Amino acid sequence: MQTLTPFRPLLALAGLALTVAMPARAADLTVTAFGGIWEKSLRTCYVEPFQKKTGKTVDVVLGTPAQWVNQVAANPAKPPIDVFLTLIDGAEDAKARGLVEKIDPAKVPNLADVPEPLKQVVGGDAVVLHFGAAGLAYNEAKIKNPPKSWAEFIDRTLKGEWQAALPGINVASTTPTAVIWNFNDALGGKVGDISPVIAKMKALRDSGNVIFWNDVNQFLTQMQSGEADIGIYWDGRAWAARDGGFKALNFYYPAPGGVVSPTVVQKVKNGSPAAWEFIDFLFSPEPQSCWAAAIQYPVASTKAQYKPEQKARMPKLDDVRWPPFAEILAAMPKWVETWNKEIGR
Repeated sequence: MQTLTPFRPLLALAGLALTVAMPARAADLTVTAFGGIWEKSLRTCYVEPFQKKTGKTVDVVLGTPAQWVNQVAANPAKPPIDVFLTLIDGAEDAKARGLVEKIDPAKVPNLADVPEPLKQVVGGDAVVLHFGAAGLAYNEAKIKNPPKSWAEFIDRTLKGEWQAALPGINVASTTPTAVIWNFNDALGGKVGDISPVIAKMKALRDSGNVIFWNDVNQFLTQMQSGEADIGIYWDGRAWAARDGGFKALNFYYPAPGGVVSPTVVQKVKNGSPAAWEFIDFLFSPEPQSCWAAAIQYPVASTKAQYKPEQKARMPKLDDVRWPPFAEILAAMPKWVETWNKEIGR
């Protein structure tokens, strides 16, 4: 889901010159959203119940993290947005530009029901609303013994046991963390030195056992057509495809874990004070339960309720690894240059 896949480190770079005009404000506060099911669920689970409960009105602005940050940066004294619902790279960018406030637990009592690690992202300038993770989706009709670890996946792909599908560098929501950082970490590399993953990616490319996908729907086409048997994908999208009729598609997190992609909440500096009330409402149990059912991802509140069949699929904190997002964002220009030069896909 565009809306559920979250990490987009290239957006901050591509959107530096992009500022979208905002209409005159009429509502009590303005919040951001991605499109599609994400926006629909936001309105159903959060916006409409909040308006009914408080009598305050809420505008929803669609776009990307880079757009939203630039809109606020253009008028920080009177920001056109009050609450960012965004991805980690957008949150780091907003923090770096001094556009957001520290999350104040005194103003968000429902944070008492949120696990501590989810409150420590972006140096305390954001809190996780929900999270998903990248893992391996595979055709269980073809693969009876899927690899137990990421390292095993790489080795067996090189041996030609299957045809694997990997996201190319243009899939900015996935490749930097789920491929470059993930493989490099599994191979013992560091953020400052991605030579281990580059060497393996060159070998994988040259083996003829890997194809690349450039959007999330293309991956499913490759899997359904038989072009690919296994590949990196996002949990929520994989389960949605299975529920939608691709019954042979299965999904799991290889050791040492999936690669997390959280959606986070930030309070915009100089924004409406009503933003704090809305943020607190976001983390109350009933709206969080609604949100989890709608988007099929685990939410932050420990008091949220889940449908049993959905809960069984959702990642636990122990199932996933948290990339060093700020370090990755800083390293991205060099990473992209190296990938384009060495891999070219």
